[in-house]
Amino acid sequence: MTVSELPTTDLDADQSLGGQVRRGTLWLGATSVMMRLSNVAIMAVVARLITPDEFGVFTLAMVAHAAIASFAELGIASAIARRDLDVRSIAPSAVTISVGVSAVLGGLMAVFALPIATVLGSASAAPALRILSISIALTGVFVVPAAQLQRDFRQRDLFLSNLVGTIVGAALLIGLAMAGDGVLAFAWSRVGGQLVTGTMIVHALTSRHRPGWNRASVSLLLRFGLPLAAANLLSQAVANVDYVFVGRTLSLRDVGLYTLAFNISSWATSVIGSVISGVALPGFSAVRERQGDVRRALFTATRAVALVAFPIAAVTSGLASPLITTVYGGRWADAAPVVVILSVYGAAGAVGQLVANILIVWGRTVVLFTVQVVVLVVLVPALAVGITRMGLVGAGLAHVATVLLVTLPVYLYSLRKALGGGLGSMARGAWGPLVAALACGATAHLVALSLSGSPAWVQLVAGGTAAGVVYLLLTARQLGVLLPPAARARLDRAIGRRGAGQARDDVGSQ
Repeated sequence: MTVSELPTTDLDADQSLGGQVRRGTLWLGATSVMMRLSNVAIMAVVARLITPDEFGVFTLAMVAHAAIASFAELGIASAIARRDLDVRSIAPSAVTISVGVSAVLGGLMAVFALPIATVLGSASAAPALRILSISIALTGVFVVPAAQLQRDFRQRDLFLSNLVGTIVGAALLIGLAMAGDGVLAFAWSRVGGQLVTGTMIVHALTSRHRPGWNRASVSLLLRFGLPLAAANLLSQAVANVDYVFVGRTLSLRDVGLYTLAFNISSWATSVIGSVISGVALPGFSAVRERQGDVRRALFTATRAVALVAFPIAAVTSGLASPLITTVYGGRWADAAPVVVILSVYGAAGAVGQLVANILIVWGRTVVLFTVQVVVLVVLVPALAVGITRMGLVGAGLAHVATVLLVTLPVYLYSLRKALGGGLGSMARGAWGPLVAALACGATAHLVALSLSGSPAWVQLVAGGTAAGVVYLLLTARQLGVLLPPAARARLDRAIGRRGAGQARDDVGSQ
């Protein structure tokens, strides 16, 4: 997210808030793109070394891991990242809580790995769960240091840490997969990458906090964090209950195919998601602290999210079949129809993540918990009906219907109550990118369809190129919101606009 309209009051002697947010956005964007491209490249190799069944087993192990990890730090990372809280007073207690809770949860996961795996639908996931319990314990060690870097917009350090961790994890994954240990290869690679990334993050800190205990700080952290941690836990339940349904209703192969489809359709959220989480929280908290123009920041943030997430979702939907066949191989082709549907969920999820972070800034963490409860209540029967009647496609339709009819409306209603308005700013920010994305997605699909007799990679390249040209033609002016002021001014002059201030005039009357 680029919030170029944030107040320019100095945060320190040399840097303005707007400059920090912009630089943080660029580094987070680079991190997201690097992580996504590297994950795609790694999976493209590994998909030819493992079977969908093996991938399905690891997916079920990750369901348990994700649920426990979401609760392991008790929402403390978000409290540390808030610039309107005194980190020096709360950090020691935060370290104690996060390390202690994650160690206990990691131990419990290791002890009860077999019954957990059995409940999920495959006892063969138990060995992977025992390895992933190490990852749970490490979560608490690194959560406060990572939040400190996020708070200070030190995304460059986070980028480098993630880069090295990704390289190490990829080497472990490919090496172990080549040795024939598909399921455990994923588990050990995650632990190894996390350990390297976390160690580098700790090394990058300028100040480190030892464990401590302050009753006032603990009370503040628990009041803020427990509803958020519960919401995160329910969010993981919402995100992963479909895997359990598929695993228990269909087959491990179907779990593997569905996981790949969901990963592809989540590209929109994953590319922009870390930018949202890393910048929106400290950025909007600073806007609130300085009583800045919240509606202008909403417009800018929504447009930035939409400009990135919407076209990714549209193109992956339009090119689902040639994309999967080219990148992952023919054995995964049955995942394509699910990608077409779930891409809508990916785009909507990016907007929902932005709104959720803003609600956290305004202290509405209970709302996040309530939303997840409602969504889970609606999603479970929808999945049961969808999977029973339409298989994997039915699971995708259940997710899309829930996010469009329940999640987003409730989030937006809660945001309107918290801010006293602002939805008009978000609608204006999203409308242009939405129309352009639909156009480029349709273009991609039609071009690929016209080349149906050609190899899949030809359809992918031709459709993707045509979609990119269409999107750039339709959004050249809007893309200026993602650029620094100097580059934006040059873009304005190149396309004949009246000056760099025009981008701000779009929302100046709000």
